[in-house]
Amino acid sequence: MAGNRRNPPTPDEPRRSGAATSLDRLLGQVLGPTARKRGFAEATLLSEWASVIGASLATRCQPVRVEFPRGRAVGGTLHLHARGGAALELQHLAPQLVERINGYFGFAAVGRIRLVQAAPPAPRRPPEPPNVRALTAEEELELARSLEPLLDQPLGKALLDLGRLVRGTGRR
Repeated sequence: MAGNRRNPPTPDEPRRSGAATSLDRLLGQVLGPTARKRGFAEATLLSEWASVIGASLATRCQPVRVEFPRGRAVGGTLHLHARGGAALELQHLAPQLVERINGYFGFAAVGRIRLVQAAPPAPRRPPEPPNVRALTAEEELELARSLEPLLDQPLGKALLDLGRLVRGTGRR
């Protein structure tokens, strides 16, 4: 008898390690096939673009694809979309950008940068906060009673704020 231990998984059942998976690994799995079609050896270059070249430049340009010489996986041409003014600045910074990108990859993946004057995708705007109505005195009292044992702790205060938000927006 195995006691409280779980039976080993069957061949049809996937194994679970119980370990946390990093976000960049998950993004790599999702972005991987599309990124490889566009020549990106690592999909994380797309997700980490701002940290590779810097936040100020990342808002003004976007990597599109990497073209490698036939039969080689080094010395590729990185195609970047950039606006006119940013394209001029990026042209002057190209050697430093190539160095940063290759430092990220750990080998000479990019040999040169080709700039295409096109607007990069618009940055995502954060969602607008929901309209929250003030709770009635009765609702406030009911909420406080339900959290009474925790109100002197930080968790209780956080739950009280969350409860006000949920009830104030009418969402359940």
